[in-house]
Amino acid sequence: MKTKKLAFLFTLLITSFSCASFKVNGEATFRLETIGNILKRCNSFENQKVALRAKYLGWNCPAECKNPGITRSDSCIVDSTGCIYVRATGGLNPITDKRKEYIFKGIVKKFKNTCYLEVVETDEVR
Repeated sequence: MKTKKLAFLFTLLITSFSCASFKVNGEATFRLETIGNILKRCNSFENQKVALRAKYLGWNCPAECKNPGITRSDSCIVDSTGCIYVRATGGLNPITDKRKEYIFKGIVKKFKNTCYLEVVETDEVR
């Protein structure tokens, strides 16, 4: 029973922080989200500005990561809730920067009924 309560509290905590928003350079406001939430509610997130804390995988995307098929060099990011493809990596190299954690700021887009993130800016998490 204690484990269930802790799991519930942890989920509540994560959910509370996933709705936070912040300004970048005093200009655009990005909403901190999870990949799983974006994928579940793709239509409501389309064209919205978001920020994701995720690991960059470069071109080594897992099979369960749905590729929108925009270009042949799309890469992907993962967090504990899922995987999503990104277009425009904010200057990241798919080979040398993979497996590092970043804050990805961008706009959720949809192509062929698949959500992906159009990256505007990345900041490495240290």
